[in-house]
Amino acid sequence: MSVIPLPAGHGQGTVPPRSRKNTGDSASAEHWKSSALLTIQDVADHCKVSYWTARGWIESGKLPVVRLPGRLVRVRPTALERFLAECGS
Repeated sequence: MSVIPLPAGHGQGTVPPRSRKNTGDSASAEHWKSSALLTIQDVADHCKVSYWTARGWIESGKLPVVRLPGRLVRVRPTALERFLAECGS
């Protein structure tokens, strides 16, 4: 078996660093509105509450959700906006 040399800059076992999107810039505040569906954690982060509080809103029927196959639960951004308007937040 022959060894093939790696191209310059591609050392064995190294992975280039990944850049993160929306890291504190002004666009990140609007990111949740542009997504098609939000996770429970997205809702919790936006409302500055715990995951369990957001989940409680869903389980009590206060926040409508979309249920997807595989027990996935997602929230439409418009439903979150309506919920926040009704709660006076």
